[in-house]
Amino acid sequence: MAHALAPADGFLRAESGAIAVDWVVLTSALVGLGLAVMAVIRLGLQDLSTDTRAAMEGTLIRTSFARLGALFGTDFSNGPEGWSGGRVVTLAGFGEVLQIGPNETADLLVDVPESASRTTITFDLIGADDLSGEPAAILIDGEEVALYSDNHGRITLTDHEIPGVTISVAQHYANEPMGSGGHGHDSRATYTITVDDPERELVLGIASRTAQATTGEFYAIDDVSVTAQ
Repeated sequence: MAHALAPADGFLRAESGAIAVDWVVLTSALVGLGLAVMAVIRLGLQDLSTDTRAAMEGTLIRTSFARLGALFGTDFSNGPEGWSGGRVVTLAGFGEVLQIGPNETADLLVDVPESASRTTITFDLIGADDLSGEPAAILIDGEEVALYSDNHGRITLTDHEIPGVTISVAQHYANEPMGSGGHGHDSRATYTITVDDPERELVLGIASRTAQATTGEFYAIDDVSVTAQ
């Protein structure tokens, strides 16, 4: 004859609550381990977040980017357009040009995209009214890179062969009566200047070293363009 377990014996033999007890113990251990880990890495994370914030605050995030290609162009029909020095005049036989006075420098500042590895500058240089040999100097970022001298139609081209600067000149005419003034003949040449690894702000300068007033002789520039690659 089977004997039923007494209530006390059933409670002692029951196993249904063992799993709950195990989970309480394991969870408590995990929580304690997590708190211990946080105590160890808290200072390191705080230092890292501080450094990250400082780095991000000093970073400029661009929402638009300058494109390569044409950066600047003018034939002076709309005025000086970014040039400082010189003055725009209308010359018979030439149209609008930027005339540069004696011992005067005309400068153009061009913003160059950061991704540009090369810029190409082209412009026409005009020697007007029977120049007598005083040159015009061409400058890139304040450094003289070339000279153009018109001595009564005898043209002298000087390339200083600056590293990273390549210059070519196409002489269109050297001693022609283009009607730019009351006397004398005129010259015109197209300069093409390539600058490798340009600065983010490139400055083209044309310095006239003539001694007479512009009523007697002068240099001028026309048809300027700047591109980036």
